[in-house]
Amino acid sequence: MELCPRSQQQWVVQPLIDAGVDLEEIGRLVFRLAFEAVVNEGHDALASARELVGDRSVEVRDAWAETMRRVVMLEP
Repeated sequence: MELCPRSQQQWVVQPLIDAGVDLEEIGRLVFRLAFEAVVNEGHDALASARELVGDRSVEVRDAWAETMRRVVMLEP
């Protein structure tokens, strides 16, 4: 079953929402991740992703990891 773009967005960020991260903060995290990927030309993207939430609770770090897994699962 293919999700519409809006449903995909919701599905991708739902773990973060469930962990109590508000949409504004999710937007900042995603923007920072994209910025780091562009600046570093994709090198060490996984390490950069982890660093973005390194000071957060275990729940948020786990939710971020799940969100990143879901992003990778999306079809290009």
